[in-house]
Amino acid sequence: MVFIYGDLMYTEEREKFEEYIRSEGLRETQQRVHILDAFLDVEDHVSVDDLYRLLMDREDRVGYATVHRTMKLMCDCGLAREVRFDDGVVRYEPSYKHRHHHHLVCTRCREVIEFESPEMDEGEKRILKRYGFKMESHRYEIFGLCKKCRQEIDD
Repeated sequence: MVFIYGDLMYTEEREKFEEYIRSEGLRETQQRVHILDAFLDVEDHVSVDDLYRLLMDREDRVGYATVHRTMKLMCDCGLAREVRFDDGVVRYEPSYKHRHHHHLVCTRCREVIEFESPEMDEGEKRILKRYGFKMESHRYEIFGLCKKCRQEIDD
């Protein structure tokens, strides 16, 4: 849901972020709002470097460390989730009101394909129940070659 007040746009995500910031005794700054807006605009897996470059392109005056700290705040309040593939770069993806999914990662071209699997989710539930384990979080990535890279190699 989007609320428009003057020239500012308030989304549920922005409201959730503002509430979290206040609950932590922090101030809502224009820099944090710009970072949140940029992250929500991308709707993809982005690193702090990616967001920082995007903000510089938009001519938003935001420091690199502020981007890093704000992404941590967004993870803490449930708006973003860290994802790590095998290249050592920490990326973030939206998590608020987004369906649970997994990733296929091409080790050649770096393409990331998101997929959902009710069968895997059911299997996880059975394993958790069998061992009496309470999951806090998990991630599942499969690394290999995408269809395009496999075709290039076979040709």
